[in-house]
This record gives sequence, C-alpha cells and structure tokens, in this order.
Amino acid sequence: MCGIAGFFSRSGGDAEAILRSMLEAQRHRGPNSEGRLVEGAVALGMRRLSVIDLAGGNQPIHNENGSISVVFNGEIYNFRELRRELEEEGHIFSSHTDTEVLVHLYESHGRGMLDRLNGMFAFCLLDRRAGRLFLARDRVGKKPLYYAHGDGAFAFASEIKSLLCHPAVRREADPAAAALYFTHGYVPAPFTPFMGIRKLPAGHWLELDLASGEIQVGRYWDLDYSQVDEDLCEEEAVAGLESALLAAVERRLISDVPLGVFLSGGVDSSLVVAMMARFREGRDIHAFSIGFHEKAFDESGYAESVARAWGVDHHVTRFSDAEMFSVIDEILPRMDEPLSDPSLIPTYLLSKVTQDSGIVVALSGDGADEMFGGYPKYYIHRYAAWLDRLPGILGRDVPAWLFSQVPLKAENNIFNYKVERFVSGLRLAPRHRNQFWVAPFMPDELTRLLPEQEVPRAVWEVTDQYDSRFNGRGVVDRMMYFDAKMMLQDMYLAKVDRASMAVSLEVRSPFLDLEVMDAAVHLPWQLKVRGRETKYLLKKLASRYLPHDVVYRFKRGFGLPLAVWMRTLAPRISETLTQGDCGGIDAAYVQSLLREHLDGTRDHAVKLWAVYAYLTWLRNWGGS
Repeated sequence: MCGIAGFFSRSGGDAEAILRSMLEAQRHRGPNSEGRLVEGAVALGMRRLSVIDLAGGNQPIHNENGSISVVFNGEIYNFRELRRELEEEGHIFSSHTDTEVLVHLYESHGRGMLDRLNGMFAFCLLDRRAGRLFLARDRVGKKPLYYAHGDGAFAFASEIKSLLCHPAVRREADPAAAALYFTHGYVPAPFTPFMGIRKLPAGHWLELDLASGEIQVGRYWDLDYSQVDEDLCEEEAVAGLESALLAAVERRLISDVPLGVFLSGGVDSSLVVAMMARFREGRDIHAFSIGFHEKAFDESGYAESVARAWGVDHHVTRFSDAEMFSVIDEILPRMDEPLSDPSLIPTYLLSKVTQDSGIVVALSGDGADEMFGGYPKYYIHRYAAWLDRLPGILGRDVPAWLFSQVPLKAENNIFNYKVERFVSGLRLAPRHRNQFWVAPFMPDELTRLLPEQEVPRAVWEVTDQYDSRFNGRGVVDRMMYFDAKMMLQDMYLAKVDRASMAVSLEVRSPFLDLEVMDAAVHLPWQLKVRGRETKYLLKKLASRYLPHDVVYRFKRGFGLPLAVWMRTLAPRISETLTQGDCGGIDAAYVQSLLREHLDGTRDHAVKLWAVYAYLTWLRNWGGS
C-alpha cells in the first residue's frame, strides 16, 4: 500500500480538487494507482501500491449494500482466516484483497474489529448508517496517520505534506516541537512540528461524528507485561518463540508481487532469512544488503556468510561517502517531519536498491531489539538501579567523581561520549535517564541550544504518561516498554516507512507480529537480558539456524562513519545557520560545537547531525 487521505468539511470548496492535491503530495517513485470518493461533505482517497489482488483491490472498497466504505494503507496478515469466518456469517465478498475484510469485520464487530486484526494498518471507514468516520492505526505504529481538526473541518492523511495541501490546515509551527525533537531525536506522538496537526498514536482509534463535527480518541491495545510466566523454562520458551516467529514469517510471504528481504548480517534479519528458507527454496529468496568502501564500517561479509549458508540469491551494493552525500540531499528535503537517526540514509539506499531490482515487498528484522532486549542500555539500567539504592553522595556524586578521573582522549571519543552520558543520566529519574542516554541533547545542553525557550513540560510529560501506563514489573521490561512506545514508533518505524515508501517499497516486520509480541511480553526479563548478554533467548533460537559468529558478535545496527561525515557537512551547517530563521537555535552555540568537533577535542557528531536534519526540515517545511 502507499497512503491514504481525506477530509470532512461543510464549508464547501472544490472537494475533488483538494483531495486530488492531497493525494498528489503522496506521489512516490514506482507504480501507483489512485482511488477517490467524494460524497457530500466527505472526501476519501488513497494512492495504492498494489500487492494483493492486483486487479480487484482498488479502493475505496464497500460492503454489500454500500453503507460502509474504506480507504486503507497496510496489510492484514490474517485476512484469509477472517474472510472464512465472515463468509460463514453470511458476508459476501466481491474481491480477493485483504482490504475488503475491514468493511465486513466492522459491519459485524464495530470498534471490536481492531482486536481481531493482525497486521500493519492505517485506515478510515465511512459508516453512512451511523453518520461517522472511524479511523484506526496498528498496534505499534508501522503505518502513520496524521490528522487536523478545527474550524469546522477534519482532515487526515498518511503524510503531513498531504494535510498541508488542505486549505483549512495552517502551517503554524508548534513552539514546543523543537525542544521535543532535540530531546528525543523525533517528535513523539501525539505531537508533530505543527500546532494544528497531530499523530494518532499507535494502538488507537478515532471517531468523527459527522452531525456534530466532534471527535473522540481511544486506545484499544497496549503492551502488557503483567502476565510474565516466571516458571517458563528456557527450552519451552525457545520452542514457543520459534513457533510464533515461523508463523509470522509465513504470514508475511503472502504476496502477488515479487518479494525479498533486507539482510544486514545481524542476528535479527539473518534469522528472518533462515526462516524464510523453511517455506521457500533458497534460490527463490532475494536478499539485499548494502556495505561501505570503508572496511571499518562494512559488515556485509556477515550477510554474505548467511546468504551462502542458506543458498539465497544475495545482492550486495557498496557505497562511498560521496554517494552517501548525494543521497542525503535527495531524502532529507523530502522529510516533512524531522528525524535525527542518520541510518535513514542507508535505509533509503537499501530500499532504493531493492526496488530497482523489481522487488515490491521486503521483510526486515525491525522490532527485535525492543521486543527481546537488544540494547546494551538495558543491562546498564540494572547497574544504575543499584547505584540509585545508595545514598545520594555515593550513588551519584562518587561515580561522577570516579569517571572524572578517567583520562578522556580525543582518539577515544565514543568511549568519552558514553561515559559522560552515563554519569549525566544518573541525576535523572530512570524513565528520563532511558531517553537522555540516547538523546541528541541533555537537559542542560538543551537550554544552551534553545536559549529563548523554556524547556516545555511536554519534554518530561510524554515519558511520564507512558510510565503511568506501564503494566508490569522490573526495570528491563519497563525500559523496553518505553522504547517500543516511543523510539520504535516515532523514530525507527517512521524512518523505515518514509525511506521505503519514497521508492514505493513495502516493508514487513515479523518481529512485530501480534503473536510474536505476545510471546515476548510473557518472557521473564532474565531470558531477554542475562548479565551483559542482550537478546539472550532470541540468540538461543538463532543458534539453531545460523553460524555462531553471526549470532554472537557485536552488532552495530547500521554502523556509520558519522563523525567523518560531519567534517564534510560542517560548512553546510555553518552556512545554513546564517540563512534566516533557525527555529530558535543558538547559532553561536552550534558553531562552538562545530569547532570542537573539527578540532578533534570532542565528538559532537550526534548533536550536529540532529541540528542539520532539523535545519533541513525547517528550510523545506517549517516556513509559514
């Protein structure tokens, strides 16, 4: 699928033209078809990347009597089972697409339909009988859904740029958005960079009453860690996870178009490849990897060893820094919401290479870290929790003094950076520490970067809100919950969606299958993080399928020479700071960061990239 858009307005205007412009804003590279419905004050439309039922799946799609219509972005992986149940209830289908399941399921279950869906989705149903629009977003936020409401109008879309085409939506910057962005590296839901535009959070629905124009938003799902099976033995846990993940992979192989897989050589994507080979011949599996000419950052050799082990058709493309820089200029200006994750660049390149090879759908390993404890910070939290139990002077001041005695050398900037972050985080509550350990800017740095703004309460309240909703015990599960609800939803999944959709490629994530996530939350945390071993149980499963050196190696994710990049990008940043409004950023402070980075005395690559991505967004989308 590609994207949806629509609106409700009694104020008139050329609804057809408005809807057409909203859909045009979502035009991407690759084959797309378009469908529209304009009916009174309601307009619905979508741009379709055809994946299932190529001929009969065009939207909007209606139920038997035409009382319910839907536009839908995503995939419903259990649609065949749902269709059989609905047909037994007497529903009549006119196509073979997964989209049609939605109108009949809503007909029978109303809002309760959401409990039955296993997939990634954002959709809008027009219920003519009840006089309302019903919108929903999938459980973890694989598919985006933005909306604007006010002045007698309501509009929604898969992309902010579509909403900005609607005359009732004003391009008015949210003063709190910059602080939110530089705190998190993204703008967390429900906020966006614009005052009048909001994200529907993952696992939520929205209803618009067409008579009154009022909206109601509710949550239908959340990760629940309260039912952990403490008696689960390791062997049973591995077997249960294997069964759930195999089923998730098999569900994601349903496609009427060519299908491939992203293969980084890490344990997550490698395990997906190995499990695909249980259902397809290796030569029929098309795996795609990218590498770098700089050997220190090229991990494609691990991907090649996995591909050889399973006999898959492996495509490796290596890129130079110069090619990376050309892609930066290509993808960053298209981002209608700023993201500070530099792996957007290789993700876009990988998506482009994959789509250029004729692939329309690709599987990935996204979500494994957040579901199974893949980040080192999870065991570091346990050390910090031990220090928290000590009196203040011992728990915070003494560790800070000890680390201050560690010789910080320019040639060991990564170590320096992590030490400073750890010490600074000890002064924060664990829920805020989890965020600021990976944030572009710490609170004191934020006040220097944005001196004219008070740090808004929203910076703290977003995390506090999720903290109050966490249902479970233990610091590891709590921090994994935060990362799934925030960083995964609004940074990593957003990155993959924007990068892949820009080239009309659909990406499916077996680790975010409903059954797999259910298995993950029932695992004791000791089976996720054991000592300093992350993803303990997942690696036990992977060792049944993969070479030992692939499973038990240090994994960088997309390891990038970011510090080197920033030396090349430094003149661009410096020049951009002199060109008009900087969104409240203190240019002198950023210039001081640039000087220290170029001198080699400090590594400010993470901060500088975040600033560069934000300024690029501001120049392209932040103006009035």
